[in-house]
Amino acid sequence: MAYTSKQVVTSVSIVYLVLVTALAAYATSRAKSLSIPIPDALSGLATALPIVAGLLLEAGYDFTRRVEQRRQRPKGNTPRPPLVIIVNTLIFIYSTAVITLLGTHVAPSSGLRCGLDQRWRDLFTHKNADAIRAIQDAFNCCGYVNSHDQAWPFPDKNHDQHACETAFGRTRGCLGPWRHEEQRVAGILMAVVAMVFVWQFAIIVTPTQRESWLHRVLPARVSRLISDEERGTSGRPRGAIDYVPYRDNVAEEVDDEDRYDATRPAIEGRTIRHVPPEPNGEQDQSRSGVENVWERS
Repeated sequence: MAYTSKQVVTSVSIVYLVLVTALAAYATSRAKSLSIPIPDALSGLATALPIVAGLLLEAGYDFTRRVEQRRQRPKGNTPRPPLVIIVNTLIFIYSTAVITLLGTHVAPSSGLRCGLDQRWRDLFTHKNADAIRAIQDAFNCCGYVNSHDQAWPFPDKNHDQHACETAFGRTRGCLGPWRHEEQRVAGILMAVVAMVFVWQFAIIVTPTQRESWLHRVLPARVSRLISDEERGTSGRPRGAIDYVPYRDNVAEEVDDEDRYDATRPAIEGRTIRHVPPEPNGEQDQSRSGVENVWERS
């Protein structure tokens, strides 16, 4: 059974977007289990981006095909589908906003202390033993800045501030590895956004039997180069400047010039004879004399 190009592209896109969504879900789950101070809304937007982009882009193209059928136009006869352009613009704005916000969590280590400090302080103040213990077990550490700084087990009548060190034999704080994990998770989510953008661009410039709307938006030279590469009609990459092919037979060039010179008088003569006469008699005689000269030649 032969598959159409649309079925192949759709199948590959579904598999690709599912894998990208799974990668984003892994990063989101990791951030949540380790209480990394990346907002849930931001990680949720990054996780939903592949699905939203796929649905919006498919809806845009499907709506365009319906419009073409309703107007009885051939498939792909809409040179610049407005809804597809709007959808791609929305996806681009969405991706830009998400990747910009995620970039604040991949900042230099010194710039991440505020969020981490606030998150650990909140966990310790609310006695969230499960969250702090999960962080300490994941990185084999105790406390925040050092092994006895706001560590679990929490200080009480039965435990002092060195209880974690005594119970688990850990001597380093969790700030360093926890901070690096925040950068890694944010980097994964940024990679997800970048992968969606690459997929979106690949869908737009996928070779078709006609030039896509992107070719009309791009500058003329870039559009021409992309079209030639996609069609592959010349069998070789097209250069920015086309040269006239060299011919060894000089006689052919001379014959071409002779044929041009032979047709030129007749063409110019017909052009002159169609000029309306001037009211001045002398100018009429002069013009008729010129006409006779061209007729005799």
